[in-house]
Formats: sequence, structure tokens, C-alpha cells
Amino acid sequence: MEQVKDFQHESIEDKESVVRYLQTLSEGFRSQRLEFQTGQEEILLEPSGLIQVEIKARSRHRKSKLSIKFVWKDQRQAEGKPKQVLAIRTDQG
Repeated sequence: MEQVKDFQHESIEDKESVVRYLQTLSEGFRSQRLEFQTGQEEILLEPSGLIQVEIKARSRHRKSKLSIKFVWKDQRQAEGKPKQVLAIRTDQG
């Protein structure tokens, strides 16, 4: 039977730390190796093939929220879903 591993981390970080986390995630997707560790908890993920991307953004009552979710099947490609192009913009162009 396949072992199920869960990992969760929550903290308050400054903007520069968030940027470093996002850069590290980008490098991990590029190398197909994402390793997460805090205390005794750790998990290794190996993203490959097609990856489902879900982005949710909300701004309400002076509080904003951004959720990014990636889902993939290990060593298998997703079939049947049409590709939708995502555009992400900043003030810098």
C-alpha cells in the first residue's frame, strides 16, 4: 500500500522572504525536485509532465489573499482538459 505523506507550514514573512520562496519553488519545478522541511516534518515531491495550475485571488475589506495550487500525477500526463492561457501582469510591464 502506498504511504500518504502530508506537509503543512504556516508563517508570517516579509516580502523579500516570499520572493525567495517563490524563486526556490521555480527552481524546484525546473529541476523536478521540491523538498520541504520544517522541524521533523519533511516531504519530497518530484513534479513532471503536465501540471494543473489553479490560482485564486481575493481582495476584501483591506485584506488580500492569493492561493496557488499545483497538482500533477507522478510520471503520467493529464488528458482530456483543454489548455487555458494565463496572463500575469505587474505595473512594470
